Amino acid sequence: MKTIRRLYFYLVAIISLEVVVWGLINLLRTMFSSGLTFPGADTLAQALALIFVGVPIFAVHWRWAQNAAHKDPDEHSATLRALFLYSVLLMTLIPVTQNFLAFLNRTLVVGAGIDSSRAFIGGGQSWIDNLIAILLNLIAAAYFFNILRGNWDALKEQDNFRDIRRIYRYIWTLYSLLMLVFGTQQVLSFVFHQPTAILGEIGRETFINGLALILVGAPVWYYTWGLCQNALAVAREKGSALRLGVLYLLGLAGVIVVISMGGIIINVILRRLLGESIAWAELITQIGSPLSVGLPLAVVWAYYGHWLQIEIASGDDEARQAAKKRFYYYILAFIGLVATFTGLALLISFIITILTGNGLWGDQLRSSLSASIATLLAGLPLWLAAWSPMQAEAGNTGDAGDHARRSLVRRFYLYLIIFATVIGGMISAIYLVYTVLFGLLDHRNESFISDVLNGVQLLGLFVAFLAYHWNLLRQDGGHAADALATRQANFAVLIFESQGSEFGEPILAAIKRSAASTPAAIQTIEQGMPEAAIPVQAVILPSSLALNPPEALRLWLKNFQGAKIIIPIPEQGWYWPGLEERKASGTAANIVRQLAEGQEVRVSGSASGWQIAAYVLAALFGLQILLMVLSLGISLIAN
Repeated sequence: MKTIRRLYFYLVAIISLEVVVWGLINLLRTMFSSGLTFPGADTLAQALALIFVGVPIFAVHWRWAQNAAHKDPDEHSATLRALFLYSVLLMTLIPVTQNFLAFLNRTLVVGAGIDSSRAFIGGGQSWIDNLIAILLNLIAAAYFFNILRGNWDALKEQDNFRDIRRIYRYIWTLYSLLMLVFGTQQVLSFVFHQPTAILGEIGRETFINGLALILVGAPVWYYTWGLCQNALAVAREKGSALRLGVLYLLGLAGVIVVISMGGIIINVILRRLLGESIAWAELITQIGSPLSVGLPLAVVWAYYGHWLQIEIASGDDEARQAAKKRFYYYILAFIGLVATFTGLALLISFIITILTGNGLWGDQLRSSLSASIATLLAGLPLWLAAWSPMQAEAGNTGDAGDHARRSLVRRFYLYLIIFATVIGGMISAIYLVYTVLFGLLDHRNESFISDVLNGVQLLGLFVAFLAYHWNLLRQDGGHAADALATRQANFAVLIFESQGSEFGEPILAAIKRSAASTPAAIQTIEQGMPEAAIPVQAVILPSSLALNPPEALRLWLKNFQGAKIIIPIPEQGWYWPGLEERKASGTAANIVRQLAEGQEVRVSGSASGWQIAAYVLAALFGLQILLMVLSLGISLIAN
């Protein structure tokens, strides 16, 4: 209930605050732009309506939020309060940055003797428009910054505020980096499109617009990224999932764009080498567009890829480091594999066209050949560079190889490729059958042989890729089964029970189902303690024996160095929250299996299937969020 109430008050407060701020901005902009003491009736009525309605609503809700924070420590340190304060700073300081960028962009454009309307940002505004927006947003930002600083000084529990502050800093980092990259792209685009002119008449604004973006984006990025880096001195900031996600995002975005742009450049060069009439100036221009995009993203890839490797190598044990690295490499391998498959299909299709005589050498065939080779040259090295170390890791015979073969990301990768090749093969087979039947029924089809051969080559490629990855999956399964059986056979389990309690039989049956090779036995207390010579790696006890053990059992457990698994059983006056009795046997068996296989113990073993599904859904949702963030960033920069 408190959370819902808190959400309501803070949401209304932030909306009404924006209404008031931008109502004042529009009012003052209209007054100064018209040169009148008061604007027209319509403009004045709109602005005053926003202010008269927004001010009391904001005052009521913000006053409640402040009073609640002063009276209740939980309200003072609530995540929603931190989210509100940092969101207000974003919603005021980003317009400040945008208006300063518009002012600088327009000033540089006009200073170069170009009409202000050709400024990339703020071409239709005036300096007074920007100044009003900057001042009013700065006033609001300064007020809430002081509130936030006082909040930090009074906080006893700072975790919620630290988490939101981390998000706030990385949003600024991504926003400013987007400005810096886009500005660099504009400058390089001008350089390559005007290779012999020095700020020539046509296209001058491209260089100046890019320069304005760099002049604003570079210092903001330097400052905010420095804050993120300096925060690593705090233990809680190390190993942050948000930081790792941002590094993954920037590293993968960089490599994807660089590979794509590299393919375009290779295609242009190949077309020129294969005889297409492209003047040198035109060649530089065609290469310049992808180069202007690829070069800044290559720097982003190299820089953040370096920090990603440092992040992966710090803090965790070797198994977790390998898992983080694996995730990155399998994504690259998937991208490279798709490009390789596409390049092969295009190249074989070109060969079929030549052999069947369905085309004469010219622009179309030249473009087909250059596109196929370019795609292959861009994708194949990436796939080999990412896939080879993953295959070498999975081929190890030790623990590292076992973890690699059983990793979720490898299984997901293999099943994804198998799924895609099966569906692709099915579609190719349908197309092939349709082409054959249509050709037999309609003898006027002049491209019958070419169409059939293209259908065969697509089906053959899908089958070949399917067979390769299916064979890898079977090998992984065989190696994993042998390794797990060996591990389980060397992990003995003893189940303690009181005679006649029938506690051990359901657990013993569950262990045999979950880890069939694990030696497990039941030991009743009345039989005495097991001999020391008998190797036991784990014991399972009912809660009654664990809480009140006989003296012999207490002394034996005191000297026992293995794992101890306690299962709650109903007893008068004892309650075990979070555990259901009917799931206890299966949970204990799952813990035994995890211990025997050397995995990290997760008590909620029965939910593993749902966890995998959640990971997949989260990845898809994260992709949508990524696209939304990129669209928002471009719209902010493009005003």
